[in-house]
Amino acid sequence: MISYLSSILLKIILNIIFITCRWVVINEDALKNNKKNSLLICIWHCNLVYFSQFFKKYKYPIWAISSTHKDSQILARVLKSWGIKLIKGSSTRGWFNVIKKMSALFINKSSSIIVTVDGPKGPAKIAKKGSVKIANKYNVPVLAASATSSAYWSLPSWDQTKIPKPFSTIYISFENHFFDQKNVSSEKISEYINSNEKKLYQSFNESN
Repeated sequence: MISYLSSILLKIILNIIFITCRWVVINEDALKNNKKNSLLICIWHCNLVYFSQFFKKYKYPIWAISSTHKDSQILARVLKSWGIKLIKGSSTRGWFNVIKKMSALFINKSSSIIVTVDGPKGPAKIAKKGSVKIANKYNVPVLAASATSSAYWSLPSWDQTKIPKPFSTIYISFENHFFDQKNVSSEKISEYINSNEKKLYQSFNESN
């Protein structure tokens, strides 16, 4: 009951905050041009709230992996209410179900999945390659993405989850090319996301 009420309160707070925010989306064509095909979008766990609201706002159909850990269920309910379809499991619990569901979606060639490649428990900003290996198996392109805002709070969690402050500007950036190499390393995944993050901060600084 407490978890359910916490989800409702969190949803109300986030919805109010996001209504006041302005959005700047960089290289959205990388996403739009692949809308009818399967796609794996890799982000850091700290940016999940930004991207979940982005996909809700722009009505882009997306699947996300939701941890079965009890603490994660509060946010999972919020994401589901925002229209995010959830795959239950994580790299530490329920991984077989994740593999099975991701494989089925990629076989259909029409579903995009967003993964927090350093989740569910970190270390922060160090990628795991399990989901990318599944995408490579089915020849699904992989896209790195980053997010930030002009003002935000960092929660006292392992990943320092970012929550935008009211009336801030939110920046979403997609890499301008896909990477779909076979047997790509976790170091390479981290390099792609961090490279995109640097470009995002550069764009942010140039506009201010």
